[in-house]
Amino acid sequence: MAARSRAGSRFRQGGFTYLGVLLAVALIGLGLVTASEVWTTAAHRQKLEQLDFAGQQIAQAIGSYYESTPGLVKRYPRTLEELLDDRRFATVRRHLRQVFPNPFQERGRWELVPAPGGGVSGVRAVVSLQAVDAPLVHTFVYASSQVVHEVVGR
Repeated sequence: MAARSRAGSRFRQGGFTYLGVLLAVALIGLGLVTASEVWTTAAHRQKLEQLDFAGQQIAQAIGSYYESTPGLVKRYPRTLEELLDDRRFATVRRHLRQVFPNPFQERGRWELVPAPGGGVSGVRAVVSLQAVDAPLVHTFVYASSQVVHEVVGR
């Protein structure tokens, strides 16, 4: 009979070990979920910083192109590529070293803001975020004279 009672107590202890392992797995899962949320937030902030840098560089280049137009009538570039090689002068002027991609678009394309007299006066980026209760849409406009950020939603 003594053998049976030892075997029965060993079986009961195995149940506690199983619950301990189950609890440990649940806590590890919770920790991983928290870490992924922090990582996602950090990645989104980094993309916003890239967006702000790229938008301001493009806006500054458009302003430089506009201000350096020879003659009295100023004009905006027809495309963003004209900012890379400005051939209106005897020597090539570069207002922008590269057309920075939009980090929130798959192909990196910007939505162009048309100028009143034709051409491009700025770029626009629309960023959608999923909030807790409703989606938020952020619109960032980078023009040669201003930077506008508006939030739509909620």
